[in-house]
Amino acid sequence: MSTWTEKTSASLLRRVKDPRDESSWREFVDIYEPLLYRYARLRGLTHENAQEVVQDSFTQLVQSMPEFEYSSDKGKFKGWMRRLANNKINDMFKRRRPVNALTDDFRRPQETESAADEIWEEQWKRKHLRYYLKEVLGEASPTTRQAFELYVVMEWPVEKVMESLNISADQVYAAKSRITQRLRKRYKEQSGENP
Repeated sequence: MSTWTEKTSASLLRRVKDPRDESSWREFVDIYEPLLYRYARLRGLTHENAQEVVQDSFTQLVQSMPEFEYSSDKGKFKGWMRRLANNKINDMFKRRRPVNALTDDFRRPQETESAADEIWEEQWKRKHLRYYLKEVLGEASPTTRQAFELYVVMEWPVEKVMESLNISADQVYAAKSRITQRLRKRYKEQSGENP
C-alpha cells in the first residue's frame, strides 16, 4: 500500500478485516467517522442525514473489509473510501429529491461536490498527521514531548516553556525540530506524499 500507510495503516486495514477486533475498529472509527461526517455536511446534508451516511458507510465497510484487498493497481484506499462516501451521499440526495424538483436542487450537490473534495483531501491529511503525531510523540522522551506540546500545540512562549520544564531555549527549539522532522518523515514514508 503506497498512499495511506505502508506499515501502520496497512496493519490497521488488516486488523479491521476481523469485525470482532473491537480495538482496531474503534481506532478506525476514531479516524474516519469525523471525516465522513464533515464531508457529508459539506456536500449539503443535514446533521441527521450526514449521521445516516456515516452509519451506512460503516455498515458497508464492516461488510466489505473482510474481502478488501488493497492493490496499488486499483487505486488508493483514500479514493476507495471517498467513492464509498460519495455513493452514500448521492443515494441520500436521490431519496430526498421530490418528484418535481427544481433545476437548482440538482445543481447544488454538484457545485458543492468540488469544494467538498478539496475539504476531503485537507481533512484526510489533517487526520493522518494527527494520527502520526500521536505515534511520534509516543516515541519521544517525556521532556521532548512536553516541550513540543507546550511550544507548538499549546503555543506557549519559549520563555514559559523553559521555565515550566527547566530547560534552555535551544532544547525547546530542538524538541520542535526533532518532532517536526520525524512527523514529516513518518507521513512521507506512510503516504508517499509531503505533508
